[in-house]
Amino acid sequence: SAAGQGCDGHKVTVQNLCGHDLNLGINAVANSKMLFPNGWLLPNGKHESFDVCAWSGSVSAQGAAVAKFHIGHEGGAYYEVSTDQANMPIRVSVTPHGSPLQGHCPTAGCNSGNHCFEHSVPGGNCHGVTEIKIVYYNP
Repeated sequence: SAAGQGCDGHKVTVQNLCGHDLNLGINAVANSKMLFPNGWLLPNGKHESFDVCAWSGSVSAQGAAVAKFHIGHEGGAYYEVSTDQANMPIRVSVTPHGSPLQGHCPTAGCNSGNHCFEHSVPGGNCHGVTEIKIVYYNP
């Protein structure tokens, strides 16, 4: 059934690999819906996906950089997260997924092992996005 499905299967996924449970904050802008309530608990080792058509805003966790992103109806996206995470107790990355992605769609932010990627990918660079995935890691 198409009920509850996002447009063209668009979704936002959050994954917790940081070693402990996380309470996530959310800031939805531009008439985007709240994907989950502020302070929502994402248990360690779990991930959750939320169906969207288009979404703009940010997701945060205490001890991690803020992940800001937008996914458009047509599959365009922009996203940014600081790569200055060396002193943060939690690392975070933002990665677009699509089949196929078109344009320049690198991961932003950092994962474990002090490995960092791009800081931001501006609008107009990355297309074909069906999923934005935010992952929280141990340093």
